[in-house]
Amino acid sequence: MARKKAAQTDEEIAELLRDLLIVQLGLAKVAQNNIRKILGCSIGRVNDILKYLPKGQSREAKNG
Repeated sequence: MARKKAAQTDEEIAELLRDLLIVQLGLAKVAQNNIRKILGCSIGRVNDILKYLPKGQSREAKNG
């Protein structure tokens, strides 16, 4: 019983770390498709997490 609970906890921790990595890569302006390739997860999962991040300005808007 204890091993089953520990395995479940480890799995939950791994999922949270993946989510945090998606957020950090999104903040670093890494393309969503590249994030998907790095983590080996679905593009839907990446999109579901990154939709909550603020939208960045384009280069033209920053320079102009």
